[in-house]
Amino acid sequence: MAINFSEIWSAFDWIIISVYFVIIIAVGLAMRKRASKNMKSFFVASRRLTIPVLVGVGAASWYDSWTIVGLAECGTTMGICIIFIYIIPTAILRLPLAVWIGPLVRNKIPDWVLTMPDLMSYMYDRKTKFVMAIGMLPPFLYESALLTAGGSVIAYVTGMNMWLAFAILGIIIIFYTSLSGLWGLAITDMMQFVVMSVSAGVLCFGLFNHFGGFGSLFDQVGAVNPDFLTVTGGNGFMAVLGWVISALAMYANSQSYQRFGSSKSGGDIKVSYTCIMIFGLFFSTVMVFGGMAALVMFPDAAQEAPSEAFWAVVFTTLPVGLRGLFVAALLSAVMSTVSADYLICGAVVVHDIIKGFFKPDLSDKAEVWGTRVVIWVVGLLIIVATYFWSDGISKAYYYCGGFQVAAFIVPLMLGLFYKKKTPAAGFWSLLLTVVAYAVWEFVLGIPCGIPANVACIIFSVIVYVTVAKLTYKEIGQKTLTV
Repeated sequence: MAINFSEIWSAFDWIIISVYFVIIIAVGLAMRKRASKNMKSFFVASRRLTIPVLVGVGAASWYDSWTIVGLAECGTTMGICIIFIYIIPTAILRLPLAVWIGPLVRNKIPDWVLTMPDLMSYMYDRKTKFVMAIGMLPPFLYESALLTAGGSVIAYVTGMNMWLAFAILGIIIIFYTSLSGLWGLAITDMMQFVVMSVSAGVLCFGLFNHFGGFGSLFDQVGAVNPDFLTVTGGNGFMAVLGWVISALAMYANSQSYQRFGSSKSGGDIKVSYTCIMIFGLFFSTVMVFGGMAALVMFPDAAQEAPSEAFWAVVFTTLPVGLRGLFVAALLSAVMSTVSADYLICGAVVVHDIIKGFFKPDLSDKAEVWGTRVVIWVVGLLIIVATYFWSDGISKAYYYCGGFQVAAFIVPLMLGLFYKKKTPAAGFWSLLLTVVAYAVWEFVLGIPCGIPANVACIIFSVIVYVTVAKLTYKEIGQKTLTV
């Protein structure tokens, strides 16, 4: 280990973390009654969230613990190129989602549409809804990577067993998510956004002060590996393209559409998500710089465990108390994103699959309670699944986000805007692309170095347009227009 974290973790840091957990659980208890009214209240907060709260919940869904630890690992292993091939493209590509697609979805979609499978049912048919619901389940493995990031730092500072740390953090998230739904998440996310913002500023100042300016940091990183200061980082065209395309994941991310549906108006989405993108550029870049600093300050640890080296940087450059604040920021990012996806997974299983296809007469009250049960089951399984990320989480978003983009983005976007869409086009493009991604990535092993998300998006467009042309009829097409 590069540094003994527990020796420099102070009582003041413990107080900050303890107060943070107490507040989170208290919010869950306080919001329980409001969230229990019906599924609309539990899942989309009765569609009443305004700009200040939307900024918090939106930032929590777009910038999670991978943005902290994963991007730091990328900074250590890839250098500054990750800013050019992922962070900047992410901001640019998410702009239409924030100012155009999000408001369109909120203002034009019927009130009964709560989930992404509901959206598939509205645009296509029930078969497509079922495939979407099943296809959304595997990417929830991503939550185990986020839990790994949070549990690891708890283990570092306390010296407790890593698995015990995963279990404690996971159960706390399950507990308050199952209690309060999106109402609780909205309030806690707003507080967590403040914590994340302050922590990023503190780390930025700490790094600048330690190196006497970022120019010195870049010079030392360049001495270790000159490629780490180039735009591509020595990566080939296809690898760069894969990272750029993965930035489109939010177009197919269920949290995005849940947040859009929970807003009070489309105009609120434009304002809040534009602010979020500006914040994201700064926050993400600071984490990359932290990872680059780890390469210089703790080179041996950086080779063996990049995330551990990053935390060594945090604990070395920040004073007592601010370390606790930064750890609280990581836990904020973990808990915000994981809790939201637990909620979405519960809704997919109970609302979309069980009620949608097997028990249509399920009452609102039973639906909420069933969702809570699924949250507990899925949450416990996610704790076990942290095993898959024992070697680091830097590739978690690449795989899970890549699958979401490859499988979902074409039927979603063409369903919203393609005038000649048909139920058959949505169904077959979604189903065949899910299969194609698995074959391309894991069976064929990425032929010719073409990333699976790139190949599958092309494949999905071809299937969609071909089937649509073969099955299109003029009557009864639902087309959304701005």
